[in-house]
Amino acid sequence: MNEGDILRIVSENPQISQRKIAEKAGISLGQVNFLIKKCVKKGLIKIEGQSPKSIRYNLTPKGIKEKAELTLQYIKLSYKAIINLSDKIREITNEQIKEDKKIYIFGKKDEIFELVQVVLEEKKVKYKIIKESTEIRSSNENYIVFVWEHEYLDEVDELRYINILE
Repeated sequence: MNEGDILRIVSENPQISQRKIAEKAGISLGQVNFLIKKCVKKGLIKIEGQSPKSIRYNLTPKGIKEKAELTLQYIKLSYKAIINLSDKIREITNEQIKEDKKIYIFGKKDEIFELVQVVLEEKKVKYKIIKESTEIRSSNENYIVFVWEHEYLDEVDELRYINILE
């Protein structure tokens, strides 16, 4: 938790109490108080109101700019992570193609699942989505299973698999 998180929470609800901020952020009330004071001192937040029930936290122009910069930084880091993971999936896929392996995808249908599919389809690689590891247990074929979630690792433990996040 840092000032950026405080700015985000306060911008969503300027009349939020410090107690609610603490609950949302999963930190102590004292930490929230410290971070808000730090934001006020830096000129990122202006506090208005007379009593705890009427307090309002307003982002200053400097606070809005800081929040926007932090958001942009987050987007850039996320984009870079997606590019790096895509490159890694391509590299792993190329190795598997060289070894003439059939590719299976096994995992939750989340953003990483979609990324794996996009890369494989971009490379025009045939693959199969499996819902249970038993679908290939009796197979004697040359294969590899792409996984990325720890909860699925136990299930594929006896199979040939690659955790694409490692």
